[in-house]
Amino acid sequence: MNSKNKRLLINLLILLVLTAGTTIAIQFAKGYRPNIQDMAIQGTGLLSLTSYPKDSRVIINDRLTTVTDDKLYLSPGNYTIKIEKDGFHPWTKIIPVKPELVSSVDARLFPLIPAISPITFYRASNATVNPESSKIAYVQSDTPLTADSGLYIYSLTGNLLGSQNLQITDSERDYSKAFLVWSPDSSQILAIFTEKSKSGERIVSSHLLSTRSLNQSRNITDVTYRLPLIISEWQNQLAKINQASLTLYPKFMGDILTQKAINVYFSPDKERVFYSPTEDITLPENIIGSTLPNINSTTEIRQLSKGKYFVYDLKEGTNYQINATPTTQIAKTLITTTDATPSADLTSLKQIKAQTDSRYTTNISWYGSRQLLSTTTDGIQVVDYDNINPVILTNAQISSNFIVPSPDASKLILLTNINQKPDTFNLMSFDLK
Repeated sequence: MNSKNKRLLINLLILLVLTAGTTIAIQFAKGYRPNIQDMAIQGTGLLSLTSYPKDSRVIINDRLTTVTDDKLYLSPGNYTIKIEKDGFHPWTKIIPVKPELVSSVDARLFPLIPAISPITFYRASNATVNPESSKIAYVQSDTPLTADSGLYIYSLTGNLLGSQNLQITDSERDYSKAFLVWSPDSSQILAIFTEKSKSGERIVSSHLLSTRSLNQSRNITDVTYRLPLIISEWQNQLAKINQASLTLYPKFMGDILTQKAINVYFSPDKERVFYSPTEDITLPENIIGSTLPNINSTTEIRQLSKGKYFVYDLKEGTNYQINATPTTQIAKTLITTTDATPSADLTSLKQIKAQTDSRYTTNISWYGSRQLLSTTTDGIQVVDYDNINPVILTNAQISSNFIVPSPDASKLILLTNINQKPDTFNLMSFDLK
């Protein structure tokens, strides 16, 4: 063989080796592995494992396999994944692994015994959270100094000026008996005083309070005559907020949420919504999910029953039934327009309050955007949005169904009477990190 043919043969062999190597590398990256027992190349799937807290044990089909955060190539099939860490409740789910696809596990573990610290020390009542769930208004009483009693604002995100507690009224009026409604932008609180009459409940006086500074009693005026204008302005602001959230969802869901559902509450990131249909409805086929290579493995429910509660996932188009019950006779309907002639009545004000405070209408609320909080006969429960992995966080007695997570989902604020007299409640912080 002459030198020219040798060079050609060598070049062909190099090209063949490069092609074969590239093909093998691509197939390896896709998850294909040699199966010595069957003498074949078998496709595998990638299982991505993350958790909070990190470095939690991963038990796959009852075998300790690795710790989070990690990635594993596994043969196709269904695997029972258990994530656990000392001092935390375990997390379990059946995950299907498919060839050439990534299956993700992102578990949130909750402590068995949360650390508790007090926010208030004497007597707190009439607590209500603002629309962004970043501030709590509450009434403090039974303080050693009378001047220290009154209406306060507690910031869940801290305060650059120092204290997280800001007194906004003194004790001249008993705001524990007022109906408190936050403005949509959280800059004001409307305090409504009522009395019962033969025709129901009527408004006696109304006071508009700034949430950013102390409102001197001598400067607080009755704004009852302005209520129609205030209600109209707040309805307009809420309508814009609700309409912006609705535009993210498919038309059929928008129609259900606005016309055939009550107690509609979007998750903080707007990617999920829980709601209660007012009639039996069959959701259309999950077109979004059918276009995705891999979605949540939990069985979804697309046959909606009147009065039940469901969570719809925007990104995957999936729908899950959850356990929830109404807590008051007030049923929230989404405000999407402003009343042409709003009246100064409690019904309109209660609807404004219900727009952002799910605890006012149901026993359930969002904990971050992936879990839900609820009150049960066993205590305060947190559960994944697809209704799996329920965990009882505490069986502490709470007042007025008041449970609020911090914006970063690291703490839980309760109005409870732990280690106090049966009739004395205070705001307590439960550390869930």
